[in-house]
Amino acid sequence: MTNSQSPLSLAELRSRIENGLVPSSGGPSILAFLDLARMAMGAETFRDPDVLASEANFSIWFPSIPGDRLAEAFGDAAIYGRCRTSIHRHARLAGAWPTVDPYTLLNQLKREYRLATVNRRVIEAVFPGLSLRDLTREMAIVGDRDLRGRERNKFRKSLSTIDKLREDPRVVAAGILGPEKFGPMPTYRDGDKRRIELPAALAAVRGRLPVSHATHARRAFELAVDLGILVEGGPEPGWSMTIEDATRYQVAVTAQVSADTADLYLRTLLSLLRTTDPATVPENVTADRVQRPERYAAAAEPRKSRSERRPVVLPDLVEAEVSGFAKDRSACPRRVKDLRRILRNLLEAGFDIDSPTFFADASAFFDTTFPERSDLTLRDYRTVLRAFLAHTNRLSAWDGVISRATAMDAKDVHLSGLLLIRKYAQSAEPPISPAEIDVAAARQFLLRARASQDVPKCLSGLASLDVLRTKFPVLLPGSTIGDQRPWLRRWSGELPTSLEESLRSVAMAAGYGEFAVKELITASRRLYSLTTDKTIFDAPIDLIPWRELTVDADARHEQEMVNYRLILLRLADHVDRKWMPGWRTLQARIVDAGIPRVENPVDTLMEVATDTGLEPWQLDREWAWVHERSLRPDLRQKWTRAIDNFDALYAVPEIAGDTLLPAAQLGPMPRIGARLKNAHLPLPRRFEAALEGETKQVLEAAHFLWRCLRAFGVYSRNDDPAPDALLREENLDRILREQPYIGAQSARLHIARIRVWRESWSGRIYIRPTASTPKVSAGLR
Repeated sequence: MTNSQSPLSLAELRSRIENGLVPSSGGPSILAFLDLARMAMGAETFRDPDVLASEANFSIWFPSIPGDRLAEAFGDAAIYGRCRTSIHRHARLAGAWPTVDPYTLLNQLKREYRLATVNRRVIEAVFPGLSLRDLTREMAIVGDRDLRGRERNKFRKSLSTIDKLREDPRVVAAGILGPEKFGPMPTYRDGDKRRIELPAALAAVRGRLPVSHATHARRAFELAVDLGILVEGGPEPGWSMTIEDATRYQVAVTAQVSADTADLYLRTLLSLLRTTDPATVPENVTADRVQRPERYAAAAEPRKSRSERRPVVLPDLVEAEVSGFAKDRSACPRRVKDLRRILRNLLEAGFDIDSPTFFADASAFFDTTFPERSDLTLRDYRTVLRAFLAHTNRLSAWDGVISRATAMDAKDVHLSGLLLIRKYAQSAEPPISPAEIDVAAARQFLLRARASQDVPKCLSGLASLDVLRTKFPVLLPGSTIGDQRPWLRRWSGELPTSLEESLRSVAMAAGYGEFAVKELITASRRLYSLTTDKTIFDAPIDLIPWRELTVDADARHEQEMVNYRLILLRLADHVDRKWMPGWRTLQARIVDAGIPRVENPVDTLMEVATDTGLEPWQLDREWAWVHERSLRPDLRQKWTRAIDNFDALYAVPEIAGDTLLPAAQLGPMPRIGARLKNAHLPLPRRFEAALEGETKQVLEAAHFLWRCLRAFGVYSRNDDPAPDALLREENLDRILREQPYIGAQSARLHIARIRVWRESWSGRIYIRPTASTPKVSAGLR
């Protein structure tokens, strides 16, 4: 809408919205609001164009805070506020006020199209004093170049939203934007540098490169252009690179990124140029020559021919020992030849082969005399010399042990553990030889290993020493050290292994799940660490005073025990429980059947049954019912769940097929919230079935009847009389005469209800009324 157009009225606004000329995401709601405004303000005002002539006029007719009469006309102030906001927004969308702020209109429209926000702050900071209508693509590109990070992101999203809304009829009518779109902004790198693509000649060969080179080809070329080594257009017929250019490229990219990346990019660039035109890169320009120029500084000296080497001559005794070593160890000829040469050089250098330090001196001699030889070659020299010295018993005690352990190559000998033991022994004061390591020394080593978290390695080293004692009794005399893990666990306050295994067995027998077992072990370890006298835990698990230890630890270390107290008390209850044979067998059957512990009723029922010496098969419904009535409401729920779980065992073949369960189920228990005052005992099964679906008043009367007949001795526990026998008139008359539980009036009311119920059952229970049978009021039915 332009300034020359007449302003809208509310009626015209409604018509435009209804006809789709003013897009609205909530069409039905705005139409309802406009209908409400027409009813509240009248049809004349609804058609008056002055209402929407300007925002000032709109605020007069629709003030921000309504008066009492206006709010009452709209229903209440909340409905009025929603109505005013919606009408105001749609009036702007319809172009009712052409001088509207462009940012406000654009951001109202962007919600409709679900676009990004037009950020006023960023645009006004880039173009101070300019309106959106005056901006061009060239100005946007210049402003975008200087932005970084989030500011550039917000600026570009704003321009994209403006371009997408530029052709909207409401924007065109408002005249807030020019016709030219900004379009996509250039792609930059490293701030404001333009992205450089591979020229066509180089891009054509990229498919022939290895995958890693093809992936990084564009970036490698881009960096070369940045460094001035190559030009983007490229001299025809191709590009060239000298060793100096490659070295400069390697140094610059290493400083800018990393050495590994520089190596990858240089190899990629050389591969790209050679594939395009092999003549442009000389053969001597390689990545290896750039990285290791010292290798190519001078030609290598010619190797001496084998005829120029001196013959190897050893003393007769040493020669005999070398021959014996080769025979006994089945050494390959090459190793024997290397050994002879090594011994010749060492003896000529003046080393005493019988010296205790001969091997250490020889290792130092290798490092200083043969620096040009690789580490692998020097390691082979030391290995063969050590094996020879061990064979001739010239090594030190520890070197001899390590050498023999290496030669054994047995699975139960751990070389890393032996090396750790040797380290501890040689650093002791005084040093300890392998033969002197006993239990005391082993325990000192374990304490050192515990401080450096090397206990597993130290244990494997001590176990390897015991294995070597059996193989080399002369080298390692003395008794074996044995497994020191129990001692270490006791010393460090950890739970003894035997007790932990017993706890696992008890927990598994009780039906604990995997997580519950871990929880119990963790709690027991905490209790063990907090108990001063550890000898208490040497007793069998059922003789350890778990409850007293838990209470004492909780009193002294409340914070440490807060998460373990209940777990340990449950363990104490389980261990202290006196198991009867039937209950123990039932518990084992339940665990074997895989029933979860939460569905196991044994703990709850046995706790009550063992007080009277009842086995599982001796339980009955009356026992469960009477105990349930004596409990608090919360404990009744727990008891009811246990009874339901116990009855569910009848569906388990492994348990129901045995004689562990009663003949009849124990449930159901009384429903929570529907308890009857006289329901001290469960009704007989047949009588209860006949009363199915009756009212609470009838059930109360039935329980009163059964309670009295049980008290009179007419029936006893587990009797299941037929309903017609229960409802004989002599029984009812006797109850009215002798019942001691409630008042006479209440008793007569209960008996009257029973008689009404009995008459309703006349088709199934026929009882001839006597002359003394009173007539029943119809109001009792």
